[in-house]
Amino acid sequence: MGQPIIQEQRLPAPTATGSQERHTTGTTMSFILVADIGGTNARFGLVEIAGACATPPDFTAKHQHSLRCADYPSLDQMVHAYAEVAGVALPDFACFAIAGPIHNGRVRMTNLDWEFGIDELRDQLGMRALDVINDFAALAYATPHLKGDMLKPLVTGETDAEAPMLILGPGTGFGMAALVPCGDRWKIVPTEGGHTNFAPGNEREIAILQNLLKKQDHVSVETLICGKGLVRIYQALAEIDGVTVQNYEPADVAGKGQSGEDPLCREALELFCAMLGSAIGDRALCLGAQGGVYIGGGIAPKLADFIDGSDLVKRYQHKGPMSDYVGRIPLNIIMHDKSALIGTAAWLVDNTAELSA
Repeated sequence: MGQPIIQEQRLPAPTATGSQERHTTGTTMSFILVADIGGTNARFGLVEIAGACATPPDFTAKHQHSLRCADYPSLDQMVHAYAEVAGVALPDFACFAIAGPIHNGRVRMTNLDWEFGIDELRDQLGMRALDVINDFAALAYATPHLKGDMLKPLVTGETDAEAPMLILGPGTGFGMAALVPCGDRWKIVPTEGGHTNFAPGNEREIAILQNLLKKQDHVSVETLICGKGLVRIYQALAEIDGVTVQNYEPADVAGKGQSGEDPLCREALELFCAMLGSAIGDRALCLGAQGGVYIGGGIAPKLADFIDGSDLVKRYQHKGPMSDYVGRIPLNIIMHDKSALIGTAAWLVDNTAELSA
């Protein structure tokens, strides 16, 4: 998520005229292939078209399997490996969420030495249509379909169905996208909100900003509110307090902070949550995100219990004369780790006439 969130690109095969049935584990059904492909692992699954077109739609992926990207020299070989492991035949239609930039029909993985053309991959897989969208765009497109324990509510608020939704959060970087209602459809609006300037909210955070500005000339939201950012907060606090800096990884700071084993890690984690709350509230105001705000990414679900006792919600709502305005906007953590599969399926069905008919 630290890479730019690129607008999704669609390159349908020119001969696509309808959905064909494929055989899966002895049963003849119509499926679409969905995948969430990161720099380390890729999760695949099949969504039944009949369920996807139901009311309400069911985008639950079956035959889910995760594969290690490093075990395969190319994406097409990994896709074929999934089909073999799952005991299925590849369907005619697919949508992949990719952790990396997409430009002019080509994809370059951010943390993996893979680069490919979308149309070339489609032909290699023998498919009639292949969509590739950014992983955070997929997460944004999933939000209208997330229910129950897929979400952890932090602020209940009031939802305006005609207002945009905001999806953002920390992981490897800080991703952000908006989902805007357009009639009976949704439009994904990619943003670069994670690269805006970091705004400190108290004297301790001012000191952290000053510490970092001695080392670099620009401190963004993503500089501090991401996995490595948690370590940067800890290191800055140690240097400010004259304490020996330990060689911690993000998981170390998070773990020692939650347990209270290291007081500076605890403070770093508390500040991380507070900074995140401020950043979310700022962006909710800028967008007018009265459709709801959703915290995605890999970090927030792991800190969900800690967030309950943190200042995240307080800082989210602390916006001077606009505090009541923000306080009415629902705020949720996305807890479902397969949300990107839901988003890719929803995107494919909504944007493929043969599937949505």
